[in-house]
Amino acid sequence: MMAKARLALFATIGGALTGLISYAFLRSLDWATNTRIAHGWLVWLLPAVGLLVGAAYHYLGGRAKGGTPAVIEQGHLFTHGVPARMAPMIFGGSVVGHLAGASVGREGAALQMAGSVTDSAARLARLPADQRRLLIAASLAGGWGAVFGVPFTGIAFMLQVTRRHRWQAVLPAVCSAFAGKVVVDALGYRMTNRPHLPAPRWVIALPFQLLLAGIAFGLVARLFVWLLHSIRAQMAHLVGWPPARPVVGGVATLGLMVLVGRDYLGLSSTLLTPAFAGDHVDWWVPLLKLLFTAIALGSGFVGGEVLPLFVMGGTLGAAIAPGLHAPAPLLATTGSAAAFSAAASVMLTGVVLTVEQFGWHTLLPALIVGATARLAAGRPGLYVAHH
Repeated sequence: MMAKARLALFATIGGALTGLISYAFLRSLDWATNTRIAHGWLVWLLPAVGLLVGAAYHYLGGRAKGGTPAVIEQGHLFTHGVPARMAPMIFGGSVVGHLAGASVGREGAALQMAGSVTDSAARLARLPADQRRLLIAASLAGGWGAVFGVPFTGIAFMLQVTRRHRWQAVLPAVCSAFAGKVVVDALGYRMTNRPHLPAPRWVIALPFQLLLAGIAFGLVARLFVWLLHSIRAQMAHLVGWPPARPVVGGVATLGLMVLVGRDYLGLSSTLLTPAFAGDHVDWWVPLLKLLFTAIALGSGFVGGEVLPLFVMGGTLGAAIAPGLHAPAPLLATTGSAAAFSAAASVMLTGVVLTVEQFGWHTLLPALIVGATARLAAGRPGLYVAHH
């Protein structure tokens, strides 16, 4: 009983620390995005920023180079824990990347920061390895709760990616997820892009429309993961010095930007606004976001994959809705979560995420779309460690 209470206490402390660093991270990303938009010349620094980030990780990163898959692995099968340097490195690398326009997300960075600060506190307290493993697993929920404001989604994510003794981590995960969310909320940060959706009208055609949409989301998720891994492999094969790889990615991103514009730089969360509102979205929007993100992450920029996948799925849903004669907001909202959950092979997480963001009336559509997307995607392995 004392061990459980101690775990819950340390999970709450870890979640609170995650909330503090996540609040600073979210504010920093907002500053970086607004500054880049206000000073357009900053995007031309992207190759130089890539060199800086690449060199920092190559020479100083150590085990922090393992990224989100390494945190998931330590929460599943503990060996050496999560390095303390991971939090400041992913924080700084993500912010400077966004300042110059790298097409990366934020949730993956949050999971790394959560695992790093939580395990650092557990290490200082000299907790045994089995308790540190449970706290690292719980920190995955804390990262979701703090940076995206969805604690139940974080708990579902933890349960799906950490199989060993995962039920023992449920109570710590609850403490971590809600502590992270409470701290961020208390500090005054409010999440956006969560429209209120009316309940769908269940006409005969709607289940078939959702099934077809789910196939599209799953195929896009599969394409993204394949392209991401392919670019990483080609970069490793063709560019021998790792710090030069994000330089190449930065130059490629600038070339694409000259051709198609700046809408796909950074988080690109503004692309979701017309999609959720049911406005017209061109079919190439999700594909271009996919390409920009695969180049950035595949070449060595650091950040997350989750929000870019939300953008891909949301804009794809709005783009295909007219052809399917389906309600665009419904396809956009369910698709935003389904693209991520299919890419990461965590269908339950996607369903919980949809319901937590958009309401219980999205449960059945989310189940249909999520299951179909998962089948269409196969096992693409966005987070290879948990396979």
